[in-house]
Amino acid sequence: MLTESGRQVFPDRLRGLALLGIVVVNAPFFSISIDGFTAASTTGALNAVAAFLVVALAQGKFYLIFSFLFGYSCAFMLDDGGKPNRRRFRRRLLALGILGLAHAIFLFIGDILLTYAILGCGLLLLFARSDRVVRGWIWASAASAVAVCFLVLVPLAFLIPGFFVNGSDPTMVALDSALAYGTFWQAAQARLAALPTVLIVLFLLQGLLAFAAFGVGLLASRAQLLADPVRRSAQWRRLAVIGMCVGLPLQVLAALLELSFVAGSEGPMAVVGTAIGFTTAPILAMGYVALLGWALSRRPALLSFAQNPGRASLSVYIGESIILSLLFCGYGLGYFGQWGAFAVVLAAVLTWLVLALVSAWWFRHRQRGPLEWLVDRWTRRS
Repeated sequence: MLTESGRQVFPDRLRGLALLGIVVVNAPFFSISIDGFTAASTTGALNAVAAFLVVALAQGKFYLIFSFLFGYSCAFMLDDGGKPNRRRFRRRLLALGILGLAHAIFLFIGDILLTYAILGCGLLLLFARSDRVVRGWIWASAASAVAVCFLVLVPLAFLIPGFFVNGSDPTMVALDSALAYGTFWQAAQARLAALPTVLIVLFLLQGLLAFAAFGVGLLASRAQLLADPVRRSAQWRRLAVIGMCVGLPLQVLAALLELSFVAGSEGPMAVVGTAIGFTTAPILAMGYVALLGWALSRRPALLSFAQNPGRASLSVYIGESIILSLLFCGYGLGYFGQWGAFAVVLAAVLTWLVLALVSAWWFRHRQRGPLEWLVDRWTRRS
């Protein structure tokens, strides 16, 4: 079993890498527009390639890995499912909900913590159910996500051109303006006004698949799937081949369709690309997990630099938002809408590297990340 200080190494390193993918995906929404990449931000070969790589390789994938790990770790927290553990788990969900709401209003409207807090209640109900029942819910959630994308969102895009373009929504236009020029409180008020719409979109595009990933994580924890990569080396290699060979071509196709809208072609095809991208993202996400598992089975010290941010994932996640909002928003350095895709992606990677270094320093003096310590104190309070 690959462990350090009583913790499984694989989940921490995987969580740390997922945070890198998440900040790269989130950065355009912090820095360019509430729509993410725009035609202006992808002008030039370097910017176009950067945007394409983010959409094809990262968008929709790493939040699923993070969701999978949420289900995996929560199973250990619930342990035997007794009343004390269930009570602590409910308190943790409440803490995540409060943090998520504050994060969405004051830092980043695309927050995932509030969604996790809500969906975690469903995970609590699944904990004591059989593997067969959990698998049923996984398939039902995934099928519902596919149905929403291709039976609701895609038809709407063709029937009502411009329906998914935020430029036609005054609330989203006001949010863009507040992020670019507003004070801290004006930006917070604009996020709060747009939050109901954004929460609906996040649930439709991410929530259903995130819950499916919760379930997969729960089953993985029962099988101790991530505890000993060496023992499962052959299994990881097979899954990596399937995930990369099937998932990567689908994501390339999705990115080409989605970014065609940025280049000026018809909007409905961009929605088709988004639908393909999000609904097939689990395949490539599985490939990433398996690839790392196989790599660790051969080189146990690989990617150890990602372990510290993985141990302090909540603190690093919020820290990423603090740095990017101060860099781009009007109440910070004010670079919102001024940088191209390549510069934005580079800033996101550097943000993660800085926080990785800070977390390495932190763990030389402390056992838990700062927000992890606060949530743990609240969770264990009698």
